[in-house]
Amino acid sequence: MLHLINICKSFGAQRVLEQASLHLRPGMRVGLVGANGAGKTTLLRMMAGELSPDEGEITAPKGLRIGFLPQEIEEIAGHSVMEEVLASHAEVLALERRIEELTGVLGGSGADALTSPPRSGSRRQGQADRWLKELGALQTAFENARGYELESQAQAILRGMGFKDSDFHRSIAELSGGWRMRVALARLLLEQPDLLLMDEPTNHLDLESLLWLEEFLLGWQGALVIVSHDRYFLNRLVTHIADLDRGKIDLYVGNYDRFEEEKLQRYESLLNAAKNQQREIEAAEAFIRRFRAKNTKARQVQQKIRQLERLERIEVPTLARKTIKFRFPQPPRSGRVVAEAKHVRKAYGDHVVYADLNLVIERGEKIALVGPNGAGKSTLLKLLAGVLPPDAGVIRLGHAVRRAYYAQHQIEVLKPDLTVLATMEEVAAPVGRLPEVRGFLGAFLFAEDDVSKKVTVLSGGEKARLALARILIDPAGLLLLDEPTNHLDMDSRAVLTEALRQFEGAIVFISHDRHLINAIGTKVIEVREGNLAPYPGDWEYYTWKKSQEEPAAGPDSRSPSGGSPQATSGAPAGPDSTPSPRSLSYRERKELQRRFRKVEKTILELEDRQKELAAVLADPAHMSDYELLFATSEELNQVRDQLAVLNGEWERLAEAVEALEQQRS
Repeated sequence: MLHLINICKSFGAQRVLEQASLHLRPGMRVGLVGANGAGKTTLLRMMAGELSPDEGEITAPKGLRIGFLPQEIEEIAGHSVMEEVLASHAEVLALERRIEELTGVLGGSGADALTSPPRSGSRRQGQADRWLKELGALQTAFENARGYELESQAQAILRGMGFKDSDFHRSIAELSGGWRMRVALARLLLEQPDLLLMDEPTNHLDLESLLWLEEFLLGWQGALVIVSHDRYFLNRLVTHIADLDRGKIDLYVGNYDRFEEEKLQRYESLLNAAKNQQREIEAAEAFIRRFRAKNTKARQVQQKIRQLERLERIEVPTLARKTIKFRFPQPPRSGRVVAEAKHVRKAYGDHVVYADLNLVIERGEKIALVGPNGAGKSTLLKLLAGVLPPDAGVIRLGHAVRRAYYAQHQIEVLKPDLTVLATMEEVAAPVGRLPEVRGFLGAFLFAEDDVSKKVTVLSGGEKARLALARILIDPAGLLLLDEPTNHLDMDSRAVLTEALRQFEGAIVFISHDRHLINAIGTKVIEVREGNLAPYPGDWEYYTWKKSQEEPAAGPDSRSPSGGSPQATSGAPAGPDSTPSPRSLSYRERKELQRRFRKVEKTILELEDRQKELAAVLADPAHMSDYELLFATSEELNQVRDQLAVLNGEWERLAEAVEALEQQRS
């Protein structure tokens, strides 16, 4: 449907695309990936017709409808939300207005013409007949254009994007940039183009809206090309990965995880081929050196020389993925309880967000807050951070616990005239970490040339990395993070994930990055209607557990994997809610087995840790170190509690897995 053939594009001396080719077919869902600056946005703009190639050609069938969502949208203020979403259907709306006009005329001033006895040559009757004929044609055209469904579809999409019904007629001028981006996305989805191009669509969505968008796009009939750094999003959605590397495009079949595996396999095959070729070259060169002076070997020598001249050398690229070997600083060790909220009330005017909030955060917990937009996740984070005072109740930090709060506005308050290095030294000097600054910046992917850049020239992703690095070089015992992976590419997300995985303090975070939740999360707390529902485990455990609650929640509930925008109510499922294997789909069975293996692995790790802690308590050398003994005893109690919960879960899962095996045999 769209063919890019040997595309070349330069900006000044920089060659962005070099003989790049890509062939899109109907129904393909392509994730476009590559390093920052590789040319992904340039490629999308060329597909959308906003840029022309310097060389090569782009061909498409006549009438192909292409929709493009850029990273930054043009000013769209001046309309209401609903008017903007419907704006591309002007012809259908004009039909609707004309139908209403004719219906009014025929039902009002035209009524006499319809009810009075017909008279030969009556102009009134003739006009009424023409109106009736026009009305019938308009109604047929309106139905064919699915005009009767248009507004209801627009409303459903806006609700999925997180808008309330009361927002539909708000002026766009009142909305923030992120919400304006959602309006632009809603308009595109309603247009239903043949090819939809999206540049980082998930950056401006919360988790609920992201889940809704996934479900919507999974049912999309057209083709998609998406630039995204959200691994989970790409894994669930795409059928192909287009890897833009050194100006060329390599197409892989499958999702992002499959792409990484196959890219590594291709790299290793290429590396082996290059090594074999190099051995052949060295052998040929040795032959030439040895027999160059011998007349009897002159023909063979010349043949070898010509072969080497014609030989196309295999170039092995360096893999873009960067791995870090760095030990991040750790916060001072705290007691078991890091922070506690007791009977907290918080309201904005008449709107009560929390009437009686109670929460205990323990050392080492990494808690992901999830829930619908407006449920109070950010409010909870701000309460814990001390940014918002409670109206009643108390929020108390544990002994000697400091807290650090990361929100998107922190990127904006970085001093633009400072260099990257000076920005880090500003926070490192007071805590005696100046010698570690350059190594720390290197771990956060700031190369030696980058540290002298001024903040003002950094990209959004670089600023986000710098702001996070400032927090982690002198880490507090409690980190409070609001969408920490926004604007970060795959490599940067991998660095941050590793840093947070190593972190020994407590973390409470909001994120639509489910890969991050799975990688570091020890607990998911669902926030709904002022209530907190805890789920011990990662994102996949949370979604599995929610799926077991779904029948009890009723037909209008919304599951974490999408569906109706109505809120879910009800308590978490009880301990006996492990499903019958006979009722499971193939995907759910795989998830059951994965969860069983993960629980088993965690139990073994905790048992090893239990032995280590017991050995510390039994060591006579530590008998006088009361602080160490107290901390060790506290952690040992915590490990025992975790083992008790996990052993019970392991038994239930083991029964289910055994039943599954018996069913197969």
